[in-house]
Amino acid sequence: MKKTQARGSVHTSKDQQSDSKGASKPSSSTTLERKSNAASKTKVGTSQALAPKGQQGMMQKLQNAQLPIKKVDGMYVPEGYKMRVIKPAEKYDVVSMAKAMNDDFAPKLKELFDVETAAAIQAQKSGMYIGWRCPDFKHDCQRIFHTSRCFCDHKLSEHAQYHAKSVKVPCQVPGCSCKAYMWIPNRPEDIGEFWLPKRPGFDATAWRAKCKCKHTHNFHDPNRPHRCKTAGCPCFGFHSDFLCAACDRHWEEHQTFFDSEQSRREQGLPVGTDWLPFAEMPDLRNIALSGNEYDDSKFLELRQFDAIPSNAITCNDQPVQLKGNREGGTGFKPVYD
Repeated sequence: MKKTQARGSVHTSKDQQSDSKGASKPSSSTTLERKSNAASKTKVGTSQALAPKGQQGMMQKLQNAQLPIKKVDGMYVPEGYKMRVIKPAEKYDVVSMAKAMNDDFAPKLKELFDVETAAAIQAQKSGMYIGWRCPDFKHDCQRIFHTSRCFCDHKLSEHAQYHAKSVKVPCQVPGCSCKAYMWIPNRPEDIGEFWLPKRPGFDATAWRAKCKCKHTHNFHDPNRPHRCKTAGCPCFGFHSDFLCAACDRHWEEHQTFFDSEQSRREQGLPVGTDWLPFAEMPDLRNIALSGNEYDDSKFLELRQFDAIPSNAITCNDQPVQLKGNREGGTGFKPVYD
């Protein structure tokens, strides 16, 4: 008993010493409790939930989440999401959108098609149509005017006289070996490079169409197969590095045609005012003619040439051929009451 009490007395003395020390310096557990209580008093209502910080934490949270998936019309869609099918508009107005995006739409369009409009008007009056197209087409990719340049880099007006049945129209410029007029794109717009003229310092008069050998057409022989004349160039024939802006085919797939109105009708090609640019779109057609989509006076003036068909009876000394049955009758069958 004495031994136990002695130990107890010794233990009691140690506790008293610790209490005396604790009075002067608080323990670490007591300090943490005081800090937590102070933090709870200063931040009242603050959420203690852990939230992912940054994109990686958010992606980790989404990967851990199990989203229920359902199949709708052959496609897998998360539940709670609505699927909307995007379809192209059945009726869309490209012209209105182009007008809204370009304040100078009308004057730019007219300037772009001035040469082709002049060629169409001249063809309607003369009956001589010069077009550039693929042989299997029923439309022309380009209407050719007398100012249009040939592959030899000379204008059509600098070539020999031509007619509706012309196949080869040689160049008349001294020193030029061109044996046949072959239209080549004269502007970057003809091959769809509409942004090129907008570059600072661009010279439209110096632009020439290029071959895949990187040399322009005026550095090639003007006659087929149009070999490159540049020293050291292995090019044995002109192969365009561009496509037609109208049909997306290469230049060598096209031909230049000299047609009469009658031959075009036989081939099912447009003639008269139907050969005008945008003949099927009245607003754009009026802009190409006059610069004003609401002004159709020039079109109506040109339409007068189409009012009388080429096979119409123009005098009174020709018998009228009435269509009827095989016996030569008129086919008229009166009905009597």
